[in-house]
Amino acid sequence: MNPSDLKELLGEPLIPKRVSVENLMLVALELRPCSQTTIPAELPSGQTMGERIDTRFKPRLERLRLMHDQKDKLREISQIRKSMAEAFDDIVEGSNEYRMLTMWTKRLGLKVDQVEVRPTLHEYYLYRDKVTLKELQRLMQERGKLRLEAVKKPDPSRGQLQFAYPEEFNGSWIRRMGRLLGYPDCCVDRYASDREQGVNAEARAASQLKELSSDPNPHAYLASYFFPCSPTCQKAREKGELYHEKLSEALPEAGEAYESIIWENLERVRRQPEIISEYLNRLKGL
Repeated sequence: MNPSDLKELLGEPLIPKRVSVENLMLVALELRPCSQTTIPAELPSGQTMGERIDTRFKPRLERLRLMHDQKDKLREISQIRKSMAEAFDDIVEGSNEYRMLTMWTKRLGLKVDQVEVRPTLHEYYLYRDKVTLKELQRLMQERGKLRLEAVKKPDPSRGQLQFAYPEEFNGSWIRRMGRLLGYPDCCVDRYASDREQGVNAEARAASQLKELSSDPNPHAYLASYFFPCSPTCQKAREKGELYHEKLSEALPEAGEAYESIIWENLERVRRQPEIISEYLNRLKGL
């Protein structure tokens, strides 16, 4: 890749540096087979975009809660979902931030598979080859089936998360997705095993950090929202060091940015109990 292109991307204010480095550059450099960006949450104005959509639909959702006729309620839900999808197109995909992300995806020769999680939340997967795309498509089809199963036979112990992200309770799905995102096998297996046994993987990772007398090598926290099997995992550290090395070779400033990002990743894992609590409180309000 042309260093001048990477420097321009790194300085682009409409794309967060983390997304530029971890999700765009690492896939373009063939260091990761695939990356995932949550839209609009991971765009600079993601929170504002979400608030605009919420404000637009708040009156309709309040009226929906007061409806008693099931047929009318189902009809209104369908109409609201359709209108929300249109709002996503207008507010999110019509934004300069989304357009800039799309432009750089094409400029780096990457391909995108955009998946709707719900009408106002999409996952933006970047990849290079058809093999990766086929696996992504298989995983998304399986997630759809898992979602239907969760609705038909909900597990009270899993709470609201089972409806939004049912795949988080399926070890096989987690293992395949983790490997597709380029994570070390040992870390993927530990995360999947935690989920299968009802262990909170995020809280486990935070607890492991607290047990250390000093900070570990931050390269083990090689990507955002990645939880190593251990803070001292050799495979995770080596992969993070490889990313750092190759980014630095491509553009020294990219290596410097990545070093800052992995420290942020480490701190985010340390704060997981607080983050989880905030997320669950938001789910209760839905």
